[in-house]
Amino acid sequence: MEKQPGKRPLIGVVTARVAEKEQRMLLGGIMHRAEQLGMDVAVFSNIYNFQEYFAGTQVENRIYELAGSPRIDGLILTAESILNPELQQQIYKIITERGVPVVVNGAELPGMTCLNNDVVQDFDDIGEHVAGVHGFTEVDFLTGYKEVETSHQRAQGLRRALQRHGAELPEENIIYGDFWMFSGEKLALDYIEGRRRWPQAVVCANDYMAYGICDKLLEYGIHVPEQVTIIGYEHVGERYYHMPILTTYFRNRYALGKASVNKLWSMISGAPEEPVSVAGEMICGSTCTCGIDIRNLSTELSGIRRHSYYMKLNFEANFEQQLTVCRSVQDYIRTLQEFSYLIRDCVGLYLCLYETWADAETDAGTDRNQASMLCYRIISPENGGDAPQYFVRNQLYPEHLSGMESHPFLYFAPIFFAGREMGYFLMGYDKPDSYDTVFGDWLKIATNGLEALRMKNDIHALLECQNLSEHHDTTTGLWNRIGFRDELNLICSHAAPESKVMLVLLRTAAFMDDASIDGQSTTVRMEGQIAKVLKSHASGQGELCGKLSDRLFAFAAVGDFDETQAAILEDKLETLVLHTPLYQEHFGLGTLICAHSLTPAAGADADLLVHDLYPQISTQMQQLGVQRSNASFAEYSALRNSMFRSPQSGWNAQETCRDFHLSYGHFRATYRELFGVSFHQDFIWCRLSMAKHLLLTTNLSLQAIAFQCGYEDDKYFLRQFRQITGCTPNVYRSGS
Repeated sequence: MEKQPGKRPLIGVVTARVAEKEQRMLLGGIMHRAEQLGMDVAVFSNIYNFQEYFAGTQVENRIYELAGSPRIDGLILTAESILNPELQQQIYKIITERGVPVVVNGAELPGMTCLNNDVVQDFDDIGEHVAGVHGFTEVDFLTGYKEVETSHQRAQGLRRALQRHGAELPEENIIYGDFWMFSGEKLALDYIEGRRRWPQAVVCANDYMAYGICDKLLEYGIHVPEQVTIIGYEHVGERYYHMPILTTYFRNRYALGKASVNKLWSMISGAPEEPVSVAGEMICGSTCTCGIDIRNLSTELSGIRRHSYYMKLNFEANFEQQLTVCRSVQDYIRTLQEFSYLIRDCVGLYLCLYETWADAETDAGTDRNQASMLCYRIISPENGGDAPQYFVRNQLYPEHLSGMESHPFLYFAPIFFAGREMGYFLMGYDKPDSYDTVFGDWLKIATNGLEALRMKNDIHALLECQNLSEHHDTTTGLWNRIGFRDELNLICSHAAPESKVMLVLLRTAAFMDDASIDGQSTTVRMEGQIAKVLKSHASGQGELCGKLSDRLFAFAAVGDFDETQAAILEDKLETLVLHTPLYQEHFGLGTLICAHSLTPAAGADADLLVHDLYPQISTQMQQLGVQRSNASFAEYSALRNSMFRSPQSGWNAQETCRDFHLSYGHFRATYRELFGVSFHQDFIWCRLSMAKHLLLTTNLSLQAIAFQCGYEDDKYFLRQFRQITGCTPNVYRSGS
């Protein structure tokens, strides 16, 4: 999808665990600078971000495929946040194949533009504080893994500052750890139990290792800073959980985020790059004698109080219990809307689900980016409709989504359960911000509720169906996807050289919510009626029909056909399905999508034939999705379906618009805008649709059919039928 003129540029940020403070600081800089430059930001992040492979959560990383969307104008990759090496390689492949400017921070990647904080200079500043301010010369340095370059860079900066003040950092004073608290605890025990001499100060390569030292020294009654000074790095924002309050160095990730946007904007627009200083600063606490900086601590405590408030809200809410009693998607959406107040400062929340999310056997497969999705509004700045909007996955969200212009900062969070991907939540903010760990709990509850709803419907469907065979659909008895493929390929392999495959796909119940126990029951019975229609047409040799997946049916015939016959076949099947009693009652017009193809049978592959029709289905879905986004759609659609069910009533536009309390001109214009035809043309189409149905399902005379469809003059009916369809009623009925 090409970018429309006047659209603001959209930059994607590929990161992980955005609820952590380090990433939130970086994102704050990215978003503030993007806002100043008139750009929107889309953030793609997993939730768990495990370093090792876990089958049950691996699908969360499919969220990064969205970074390949054609909507993205440039990308920022926070490489250090991605822990799994295999996932890192997958992400590099996605972003390089996208072909847009990319800025990487947190790592040096060959052939890419990379930015990072100057950790050498940061630790030079720390060394200046240790040696210049406090006068320490006996310093130990607890750094990270020995095989990681940044561990040595940090030691290099510290050594440089100490040497300026006549002190050294010999190799034996460098202790290699794992960037986590266990390293700090172990080093503290080495001091306490006499395996290492006590230094004047211990500098740590990050805060977590410093916390480990402080916690263990506090446990043994060792006084800090009286006996030893402890200095951390990064200022991750958890100082209030540890005693004493840590003196640390603020790694300026915020400035790094701004610098990354400046670099990316220069690459996109060609404008000169505005330089940004990424230097940090010391944040003093009580682990050195400088004492606590009250202003910084007050800001931290304010954040933790707000975080605790939302944790308390979530604990006291009965969100989880309410989700367990939902019987339909609409019940589920209403519950999410009711409990959206539990998410801090979010102004837009949308649930984006695969159309096949409720089908346990269906996976979006290798064409996930083109998979059909439905977007449900949970909250938005504007009071949009509750009807779902259709879009294709790599579009990120529907083109005309209510309120999107009001929140230029977007987050995409994956929804998955037990290794099965269902979609994602789209969150919007109207100011630079990000979600926190409380949202992670909310998301888990919402996901569990969605899976509970799916299981309820699975159980109910199983009770109504019998398992026939591995090649047949359980609800209809038609060929399933595998059976249809194998049978059609077999027919093609024995077909005459000049034969062609005439294939029709029918996508039923589009945009409809049947994910409820009552809805599932209706769907099972409706699909039985559709199967009966298809079977009645597949009575000849070389003809077959199947249910390929949830709501997707297929009809194929192999023989000497032309394009006119293929178009008529599609029209007949569409007519018959629309007029089946349950479909007409519960779904109606604007929910059935059909497409056909005519292909040589020689060498035909059934899977490819079906796949080649998907773009036609997708295009029609998008067009219908735009219709449904119109505020007048529901009211006008109800009118249209009433006319479709009883066209013989002689509908009149002027009388109808009086019922709507609208002017004649406004009613006609709105009707044409919604459905692409005038009210009068649509009325004729409804009449002829009923006539076609009667021609195909009854032996009534043409005069009787004309009368039942509201025609007083059967000659006028014959003339209008031929004018619209291109053939006479008798030819249409016979198929010849």
